[in-house]
Amino acid sequence: MKRYGPLIVVPDALAVGDPGRHHLRLTPDALIIREGTENRGIVPWDQVERILLDVPTTRFRLPGLVSTVILGALTVAALDDLGADPDDGSVSLRIGGEERVLPLSRHHVGGYWAPTVEGAQRLIAQLIARPEQRTLLAHPESLVDLAARLARTTGQT
Repeated sequence: MKRYGPLIVVPDALAVGDPGRHHLRLTPDALIIREGTENRGIVPWDQVERILLDVPTTRFRLPGLVSTVILGALTVAALDDLGADPDDGSVSLRIGGEERVLPLSRHHVGGYWAPTVEGAQRLIAQLIARPEQRTLLAHPESLVDLAARLARTTGQT
């Protein structure tokens, strides 16, 4: 399972957000809105005008590692599950001229490293602007690598 910030490779798609909770699946043919394993909507790409991610970010390079270590230590100290699930971010969609804001679950407590969100956002914008590139969604692993390169071109890494 390959992941870069809010992007994660899942079978036959590139997921944005935590695939076990609220997320988007980007496929060559459509944008799929999901809550865990349940579809909440399928939108053909030709209707998608914009996708904007709104998730907490940090300048710290390894936010998931630190939050996992801290929560693990606190859980052991408390001898109980602290129930500290990450808060949802959101995603704004413009579909056929209509704006929608949906929850977008995160993989870990704490923000994503800011360049990973920038890379994901730039990749998504490319997929919307250039329909011929959507065929790459059939091989989402390569798109995770592309998002990393796009983030580096912003000069933030």
